[in-house]
Amino acid sequence: MKKIYIIIFSIFIMQIQALFADFNAGISLYVPLGASISQSYQDYKLGANKSEGKLTSGSAFEWGVGITPGIYNGFDNYLGFSLSLDLAYHRDVYAYNESKRVGNTDRYENIKTTYYFDTLVIGILPKINVYNFFIGFGAGIKIPLYGGEATQNYNTAYNQFENSNTYYTFNDIKNKYKMPIIPYVKLTLDYLFYFSDETALGIGFYAGYDFGPGKVTDAAFNKNDLGAFDVGGQISFYFVDD
Repeated sequence: MKKIYIIIFSIFIMQIQALFADFNAGISLYVPLGASISQSYQDYKLGANKSEGKLTSGSAFEWGVGITPGIYNGFDNYLGFSLSLDLAYHRDVYAYNESKRVGNTDRYENIKTTYYFDTLVIGILPKINVYNFFIGFGAGIKIPLYGGEATQNYNTAYNQFENSNTYYTFNDIKNKYKMPIIPYVKLTLDYLFYFSDETALGIGFYAGYDFGPGKVTDAAFNKNDLGAFDVGGQISFYFVDD
């Protein structure tokens, strides 16, 4: 029986080696440009004023730059597959209209409030290429390195709202948010223009969702979490050792 197990294991290892023997090392450089359409998940505490701090969806511009080192099979064929890491810098923005009280009155105004983070992206991105189309579905995390909040607060001395900007270090983000990372999923679609059987230019789009951080403490909320749909275009360059 022991010999049978050894034979089965040996066959399995040979199959794995044969599978990856057809793969080639490669890397792509990509630049995404798009929009973030923010979502909020708020649960007020019992008795809290549900007009104060209410967030409604807004949108903002986002961008980034990244690389996808990995292994490719059939890069310039009619049908192929690749498995790569997704490593990038990305500016993530969550833009809202926030309901804020006008001084000591019972009136409220919608004020634009934006949370933004400079993030390090670490994920995995498998892709299937069909003819000239590269289709990918990936997931991972974004680690906020720096961040900030831009809003307006009411100045009772001047009876008006004034701009307010707060900047966060990595430690500030860890203390302010109960989950100081941003899990994400995304779908990509590129159309490739081949320069050779080893290089190509990709033009396409991406769509995804960021499960944004939630605030650690908030006097009025049991839950006050951020989230955003991301959609946009991207340009990429592929280099594969075929």
